[in-house]
Amino acid sequence: MKKPELLSPAGNFDSLKMAVMAGATAVYFGAKNFNARAKAQNFGEDFNKAVAFAHMYGVKVYLTLNTLVENDEIASLCCTIQDALKAGVDAFIVQDFGVVNILKNCFPKAIIHASTQMAINNYLGAVQAEKMGIKRVVLSRETSLEDIKLIKQKTTLEIEYFVQGALCVCFSGNCYLSSCLYGKSGNRGECLQPCRLPYKAILKGNEIANGYLLSAKDFNMSKRLKDLIDAGVDSFKIEGRLRRPAYVYDATKTYRDIIDNNYIVNENQTTALKKAFNRGDYTEGYFNGNGNIIDEKVQGHKGIQIGSVVGFNKGNKFNVVTIKASKINRGDVLKIFYNGVEQATITAVDVKQKGNLFEITTTANVKVGSQVNLILDAVSEEKALSSKVCLPLKFKIYALTDKPLKLEYTLTYGINSEPKELLGSVTGEVCQKANSIPLNRQSALESMQKLSETYFDLKEFDFITNGVFVTKKQLNGIRRKAIEQIEAYFLKDCQQEFNEKYIQNTLNFIQHKKQSKTIEFGERYNSSADFYVVKPSNYLDYDYSKIEHNNAFLYIPSFLPNKDLLVIKDILQKNESLGVYATNIGALNLSNRTILGAKLNIKNIFAVKELLNDNVVLVETSPELTKSNFDIINSAFKIDIVQSTFKNFELMTLVHCPIKTLYKNNCANCKYVDGIEYRMQDGTLLKLKRQKIVNCLFYLVKEK
Repeated sequence: MKKPELLSPAGNFDSLKMAVMAGATAVYFGAKNFNARAKAQNFGEDFNKAVAFAHMYGVKVYLTLNTLVENDEIASLCCTIQDALKAGVDAFIVQDFGVVNILKNCFPKAIIHASTQMAINNYLGAVQAEKMGIKRVVLSRETSLEDIKLIKQKTTLEIEYFVQGALCVCFSGNCYLSSCLYGKSGNRGECLQPCRLPYKAILKGNEIANGYLLSAKDFNMSKRLKDLIDAGVDSFKIEGRLRRPAYVYDATKTYRDIIDNNYIVNENQTTALKKAFNRGDYTEGYFNGNGNIIDEKVQGHKGIQIGSVVGFNKGNKFNVVTIKASKINRGDVLKIFYNGVEQATITAVDVKQKGNLFEITTTANVKVGSQVNLILDAVSEEKALSSKVCLPLKFKIYALTDKPLKLEYTLTYGINSEPKELLGSVTGEVCQKANSIPLNRQSALESMQKLSETYFDLKEFDFITNGVFVTKKQLNGIRRKAIEQIEAYFLKDCQQEFNEKYIQNTLNFIQHKKQSKTIEFGERYNSSADFYVVKPSNYLDYDYSKIEHNNAFLYIPSFLPNKDLLVIKDILQKNESLGVYATNIGALNLSNRTILGAKLNIKNIFAVKELLNDNVVLVETSPELTKSNFDIINSAFKIDIVQSTFKNFELMTLVHCPIKTLYKNNCANCKYVDGIEYRMQDGTLLKLKRQKIVNCLFYLVKEK
């Protein structure tokens, strides 16, 4: 059986090296712009070297172009794509349908992967992606095993799935909370993560719960890899471009070992992952129901428990904490919990050991009886960062009288995937007959072995001579020349076709003047708006026969597992006059009258071009779109276009059940009632809304 790709994050060059050293077969990273981790260091001038380094080990490189693009950024986007293709990037991970359109029409050799931000979660969405020319889909983390299998059956697409790392509480690509509250868009890589803040849940003025009510645990699918393989997943993806290089190494190495050991997971591997980074003692997401992804007490790294506080002496400036543990090393970072609530973080700088008791000097105040967790293991961290797997190299020197000094090399590269050999040679100065001390094998070998600053290891060495004199400078020079030639081989300059005329023709459009149209959402049976979107709170209970509006459309949720999709199809079949309001590409072909909804995140002309077809009667642009960019899009097309706003907009789409978090109940004892609000520390109120087909979806909206 072919092993799946192991895809690791690289927020900078150090993380890239750690991923490669740990056995990744692919990495993903961003350039300085157009990627969803704007806070990561990312890659600029070192971009070409990063691609070359990865390819030297047989590791594929995927560039994350996974943000939404404005009209005035198209030129910059094309420059980034050109630079990436020139460097030899293997594929682009894309969210914006406009970027898909540009890659297809301007860069025909580019390979496109649909980002998880594109929110593909059912087979209809996957089929549509394949029609667009996309080769791989990064499925949303909420996608069930059954739907993964269905996607594999219905398409020839490669499937990529997250197996480790941070889990967004909101359905991918559908989070607008940071954008609405702070003007920092998650769809632009700027999310300020308001989901990680504490909230109070309020019902009719009474507090029903408090804590980190929207802070999701970390994802860990290590024990479900075989299930994912059987379902058709081709690539296991580790999240973490904002995490430290040692985390990338530990997570990658652990999954490498699990894959190579036939997907068997032992307790040491689970502990290693928890120690590397762990929110909430992990979750398998939506594979075991949808009610256990939130950790209300702790929103950061919990690590692993190693002991407890047995003594505390308060001083004038510094305090001494006594911890009972098996081992604490200088440089370890500890997190202290009391009754499950985080109290302090301590770095073990000054450590004194007395048996299994460790005295640590700190400024923190802690309580006796507190739990002590290790969140950074200094020894493991150093070991990870010093890891180095070198490529096997063979040298053969010819040092013959009156002939140029010659060095032949054979490099075994691509060892992380499919080992190959690179053969070559370099020459130096003409060798002269030795008068006294001829070059011997040992001297030549010592010079050839000076590779400590490279990623090569001399495994074999042959030496042919007839008694010549060669200086150390000559030997070192020919060795450096060989290494430079090898490195230059991987620094490829791949020329790519760029159809710039397509960009120019699209942007040089004829302006269209139109009357503005109105759109309304609700579950009444009529409206005075030009377009009425029927949005039932319960799709099975709603009486569609009573709809009076002659231009009505059914709201199709962006997350639509197959069981819900079947219900939607049945409703549309029985009510042929209904069009569809599409919030996901999986709904684009459900009707011959379609509204392109705001959650399709349309922000540029090229996105409209990609999604427009004969069925589309109205386009609703993203609520994040500026007025000036809306005017450009609106005037570029004959079709009616409206702009959405954040008022009553679904700022978060929750696939998990927040009611289970708030009440600790189950579906048989559902306690949902209308009117629950989430209150932020600054007083901002977000209302919780439910939408039910077979499954329940929840939304957070801001009414004012």
